[in-house]
Amino acid sequence: MKGSDYIRGKHAELAFVTTNSVSQGEHVSLMFPMIFAQGIEIDFAYTSFKWENNARRNAGVTVAVIGLRNESSEPKYIYTDDLKIVAENINGYLSDGSNVCIAKRTKPISDIPAMSFGSMPNDKGALILTPQEKDQLIEVAPESVQFIRKFLGASEFISGSDRYALWINDQQLHQATAIPEIASRIEEVRESRSLSNRVSTKKLAEVPHRFGEVRYKPTDSIIVPSVSSERREYIPLGYLGPDTVISNLAFGVYDAEPWVFALLTSRMHMTWTRAVGGQLETRLRYSNTIVYNNFPVPSLSNAMKEKLTVAALRVLDVREYHCEKTLAELYDPDLMPQDLRDAHAAVDVLVDSIYSKKSYETDEQRLSDLFALYEQMSAEEAAKAPVKKPRAPKKAAAK
Repeated sequence: MKGSDYIRGKHAELAFVTTNSVSQGEHVSLMFPMIFAQGIEIDFAYTSFKWENNARRNAGVTVAVIGLRNESSEPKYIYTDDLKIVAENINGYLSDGSNVCIAKRTKPISDIPAMSFGSMPNDKGALILTPQEKDQLIEVAPESVQFIRKFLGASEFISGSDRYALWINDQQLHQATAIPEIASRIEEVRESRSLSNRVSTKKLAEVPHRFGEVRYKPTDSIIVPSVSSERREYIPLGYLGPDTVISNLAFGVYDAEPWVFALLTSRMHMTWTRAVGGQLETRLRYSNTIVYNNFPVPSLSNAMKEKLTVAALRVLDVREYHCEKTLAELYDPDLMPQDLRDAHAAVDVLVDSIYSKKSYETDEQRLSDLFALYEQMSAEEAAKAPVKKPRAPKKAAAK
């Protein structure tokens, strides 16, 4: 902003080496509209790269290089993957596209199922079981197995570790509290919630057998880690059965069919995520309201959904073939098995074909098409929105 103020209306240009977070997530809509409104444009950009220097404690941060100038008819360039690309316009996401800003959205812009945070226990750990605690509980009370669900957050899912949770419906409460080990855990939850300073948590003490926030549904679901290493070519998603509860440390898509998994595990979706999502340090930070709900997906035929389903199941089958490895190992770019790479490549080609008849050479080309489609879908959505009628002025009261 300071640089833009300095060069505005003058024969001057500027460029910064900057942490790449300025062109990601919510930051774009906070800063770049103010810059563009001054008649300033991005004339060149080097997209994200690892910057290492000779400092003793080299942080190795991920940076971008962004050049600014007054609006001009001179060419604009994007530098990426050793390529120099001529751009019609460079937006705040350092992509060739209009100056669009992606804001939070409560519902998907595309015809895909809703995504939400997972379920939050708010229990001080009393409703959560280690594998050993789960086995001990089933040993002393075999009937307790009906109240136990697998419980996964991003960390457990990627590392392959197990956790479990007590999941008790209101109709099951009497049966569950007949088991002393479960009854004592429920009482722990009631006591901890009662001592809270928050009114909402105190209210939850009235239903101590329930999670604090319940979003689980007994259906197939897709788990999306909220944070993932930037080194991975793909975020390790999961397709889970109805017996697994997703924790609030990950996102979940319930009532999910495999074709949705294919869309989300594609390079197209990864390109969108890297562009509009934020970062935690250098790790990718996923968001349902910004990344998923704004992800533009063309209308899909049943035939295409079937093809996507087959491609998704192939990825899952290959993973199962390597079941001795964790997802952290499978998706390490240096360790990823070739058959898994091939399965993902098949998904990428299929998903790319939904957006373009021509093959993509760069992610910047993918991003350009994604922004164009997002703009089109946003305009169509706005055109369909009902026009709010102005309120009629109140009549003055008769004297």
